Amino acid sequence: MSLRTAVRCHPVRYALGALALVVAAVFLTPKVSEALSDVHRLRGAAIGWLVVSFAGELASLLSFSVVTYVLIQPANRPSFARILRVDLVTVGVSHAVPAGSVAGTALGYELLAEEGVGEVESGFVKVSQSLLSGMLLQAMLGGFLLLKILLYGPSTSNALLALAGSAIVALAVVFVWLLDRRPAAIQRIASAALGWLPRLQPDRVRRFVGQLHERLAELLAHPGRLAWAAAGSLGNWAFDLVALWAAIRAFGHSPSVALVGVAFCVAQVAASLPISPAGLGVVESSLVPLLIGFGATSAVAVLGVLTWRVFNFWFPLPVGALAYLLILLDRRQRPSVQPHRA
Repeated sequence: MSLRTAVRCHPVRYALGALALVVAAVFLTPKVSEALSDVHRLRGAAIGWLVVSFAGELASLLSFSVVTYVLIQPANRPSFARILRVDLVTVGVSHAVPAGSVAGTALGYELLAEEGVGEVESGFVKVSQSLLSGMLLQAMLGGFLLLKILLYGPSTSNALLALAGSAIVALAVVFVWLLDRRPAAIQRIASAALGWLPRLQPDRVRRFVGQLHERLAELLAHPGRLAWAAAGSLGNWAFDLVALWAAIRAFGHSPSVALVGVAFCVAQVAASLPISPAGLGVVESSLVPLLIGFGATSAVAVLGVLTWRVFNFWFPLPVGALAYLLILLDRRQRPSVQPHRA
């Protein structure tokens, strides 16, 4: 599968992405103008905290690859360096196109299969990675909401966010339980939902779900691997949060971890909507007002968020392109690996 094929998106997604950027620009322009009046803060930013922010993003990317590495069965597992390259490409693509998480996941699946990981194994890894990441993000949101309630008192918005997060976690848990205990139910649901697609006939869908059930049973039989995967997924979010906190701290504001944690998790949930690449525009337009509402000045909120997004959003783009180039060069120098079908 070529990179060009992987990043194709429906025109409606581009239109939604463009709309999100326009709305974000209109919303953020007054705050950016206010921040520019205080742009001298850029020259006075604490370099040490900017280094911490950048290091946090590096650790977040490494944690993401730890999850991929651990979820792959040892017999089919490439080296960590190869998995890291694949994940950097995946993240880079997800930041390049609207609904990029879908395109990035699809490309990551193909690249893992080409590295010798089985096709079913690759699909299981990417599905498990997405589920685990979403569940832990909601768990983090619930934890920070609880901490915020303990420190600052309850509110209706906190209760609604907690309920929404609990519902998402419950749905994911039900899906995993059904796949483990009632795979036939998942087969029927998947066949009804996907069986109409030309390349996904009902028999093929049922067979794929059955293979996913076997992979899940194998993973659950090794709780150590599951614990490492959960730790890596949590680290992916936690180090990203550290990067945001440090970027804000670099401009002289010492934000509450509880408040920044709530703002971060809410912005990341909003970013999961398939509108713009990695929530471009959506994250900024939701995170900045939340931080201002939690006590940061407009200048600090805008400069801190935009600095963090340089590391969080823009940095993986050239790194992902370089990783893809290295993959292509490496494959020219070694025999092609035939992916396992089982």
